[in-house]
Amino acid sequence: MTTKAAKALKHLYKARELAKTLPNPFKNMTEEQIIAKLRKTREELWREKYAPSARH
Repeated sequence: MTTKAAKALKHLYKARELAKTLPNPFKNMTEEQIIAKLRKTREELWREKYAPSARH
């Protein structure tokens, strides 16, 4: 395994371990509520990152 691949794998394992300690943001939500929340988040991110530079 190359050095870059080994570092990436190490970071992946670390990220997985950190994610295990965080609470589930979708706990006790229905599938429809989860989808609505994800769409809202995606729209907010788009407005922050891409809308200012978008020209019509």
